[in-house]
Amino acid sequence: MLWGAWVFMTRIFRNSIVVMVGTLASRLLGVLRQIVFNNAYASDTLKDAFNVAYRVPNLFRELLAEGGVQNALIPVLKSLPDAEVPTFARRFGALLLGLNLAVIGLCWVAAPGLAGLLISQGSPHLREPENFQTVVILMRLALPFLLGISMSALFTALLQADERFGASSFSPLAFNLGSMALMLLWPGDPVMLGLSVTVGGFLQALVQLPYLRGFGLEFKPHPALKLALARMGPFVFTTSTRQVLNLVLVNILTFYPQATVTGFYNAELVYLTALGVLAVSPAMAAYPRLSELYAQGDIPGFNRLFGGMIARVAVLLGLASSLMGWLAPWLASVFAWTANFSQANRELTTLFLLTFSFSLIPWGLNALLVRGFYAVGEVQRAVRISVLVVILNTFGYWLLKGQSLYLLNAATAVAGLVGMLLYARRLGMFGHLRLGWLASLLARVTLAALVSGAPAHFVARLFGPPQSFFHEIPTLIVAGAVGLLVYVGAARALRLR
Repeated sequence: MLWGAWVFMTRIFRNSIVVMVGTLASRLLGVLRQIVFNNAYASDTLKDAFNVAYRVPNLFRELLAEGGVQNALIPVLKSLPDAEVPTFARRFGALLLGLNLAVIGLCWVAAPGLAGLLISQGSPHLREPENFQTVVILMRLALPFLLGISMSALFTALLQADERFGASSFSPLAFNLGSMALMLLWPGDPVMLGLSVTVGGFLQALVQLPYLRGFGLEFKPHPALKLALARMGPFVFTTSTRQVLNLVLVNILTFYPQATVTGFYNAELVYLTALGVLAVSPAMAAYPRLSELYAQGDIPGFNRLFGGMIARVAVLLGLASSLMGWLAPWLASVFAWTANFSQANRELTTLFLLTFSFSLIPWGLNALLVRGFYAVGEVQRAVRISVLVVILNTFGYWLLKGQSLYLLNAATAVAGLVGMLLYARRLGMFGHLRLGWLASLLARVTLAALVSGAPAHFVARLFGPPQSFFHEIPTLIVAGAVGLLVYVGAARALRLR
């Protein structure tokens, strides 16, 4: 019994490490891609135009790829006999192909109207006819990215359901390398900028294909397709509401001065890197096992694994949140390689990094808590909470439009906190989480974060004001090390482990 439990936890740990390393590598390469993007193009207007245009394929990426396909398919695949999985995969892949082609065609035709929705009427630069047309062209060039990334999501679901995390975790490296190659070979070229994400999306799918045996497309019905689509429904609905929020946010950001959109997405990339490595990766690695434990009726085992994952993720997020906030001015210099990274871009990236740091803990824990809902089959409850959080966040954005950007981004942190409390309360009612324990954990993590961040900031200031990337490497290493040491000491004193 004890040997079986040890083997079980060892496998979870190994899978978590593989996913975290793969995610870290792809996220760091994603940061490098963003550095190339910021420095290969001199025009802040072109950068803003691309970030607006890229929102459309990214919207459907959540609906037809990561958001719906991966989360919904894994339980379905686990429930099928091994011999039936390839047949189901071929037929689901054919269905996914048809949906993608239809969406891409419709969006290509509707690109001018979509650009009109995304760009605020009061935009000081993107409403100019030439810049507006640039957004439309970039959107059309980037749309085929959706097909590649959807196939990649299907391949990832197939591999992860079989608990093979290596190829799927490292496949985003191909996306970043492919898109960077086009930016570096044709710097300043808007056409190649638009095509860069399309090329990257197809490469991400292709590198996984050799690990799938007998995969092809088969245009026939399958009994499990209805079950898969039924499971995808709530995910798609939840994701679509979140993507509406993203569209609202893009529209609001274009209302602010030039470089605001790019500054936001620079900071968001750093934020999503921390979120992906420290929260989403462990949640993805544990999700199949959590589903299996609950399906087997091993509720104590489910609760132990779930609680242990929450504790470890919270501690890691506390450190990341502290360093991101206190070292925001120096972190922004990661993107400063050439003069093409303007002062406005630097200031706005710093501002958004600071505000994102307050969102890291609640939204990171939400990524794990919502998978607890999925594992126990409470998808509808998770959907209701998610929709409520999105509505709250959207209302906050509209209420604060035109106000300080600090206040605008505070709406994200508040909505994440509300969502975390609602998820935790409901899971507590199911007997899978003790609310008092969670409140104590978060209080101690917050205290450790506050204690460790200030010394890191003080040490960074000794190196002088932020300048270029290479100048700030010693600053970030030394200040980050100081923050880490203080955090570890505080965590031990507060009995965080």
